[in-house]
Amino acid sequence: MTNDAQSLRCIDLHIHTQFSDGKHSLDEAYKVAHNKGLKYVAITDHYSEFTALPNRMSKRDLGGYLETLRRVQAFKGLEVEIMEDGSVSMSAKTGNDFDVIVGGLHSVHGVRFWRDLTPILDAKGFVDDVRVALIKAMESRCLDVLAHVTWLPPSLCSRMRELVGAEWIASVIEAASDFGVAIELNGRWQLPNEDWVKRCVHHGVQLSLGSDAHTLQAIGNTGHGVKLLTDLQVPKDLVYLPRNMTL
Repeated sequence: MTNDAQSLRCIDLHIHTQFSDGKHSLDEAYKVAHNKGLKYVAITDHYSEFTALPNRMSKRDLGGYLETLRRVQAFKGLEVEIMEDGSVSMSAKTGNDFDVIVGGLHSVHGVRFWRDLTPILDAKGFVDDVRVALIKAMESRCLDVLAHVTWLPPSLCSRMRELVGAEWIASVIEAASDFGVAIELNGRWQLPNEDWVKRCVHHGVQLSLGSDAHTLQAIGNTGHGVKLLTDLQVPKDLVYLPRNMTL
């Protein structure tokens, strides 16, 4: 059975709060999500267990985070760092306390993917290192969802189609299939594209809807993914929800 836009608009599985780099409190974020009619909501603040990183929760923050999450009817989530060597910033034991673990790669070779204009001399090598890191992270079996999968630094965005070719895409999707990881349709960055969705469907890889909201206004902004899922008539069983729930 295929999806309808109304049911899909009730999903947002990637929201940040003041526990990491969001602009508002967790209680405020949940209230807005509820008022917007969202039914499936995950709070997924950034977390780094082994290394202190800016705007990331540390292990000592988890108790207060989980306590606050218990006050709302949202899925308990984290967005963990994918490091450039493919390791993730969380132990498997920590993951057991959460409903959904999102993995995000935010920098490679010291080049951040957001507002960093550092020149990249070997663009193809850089992008292949991104691919390898994503696959190794999925191999850890710690991730449920791979976030903003084709996000690259600003200097490379215009070359996306050239640098992220068919073999690159196939290897990442095959790893997602092998390790049961969903691919996120990211509302903030509006990626990946239609080709990714078709390939995920072909391989039976689930797709996750997330706004990647850092403000109250952005909560529920999943239109990019909703349009792809409805236009391509993606089956309901390929829409990811935590706890093995279904629409």
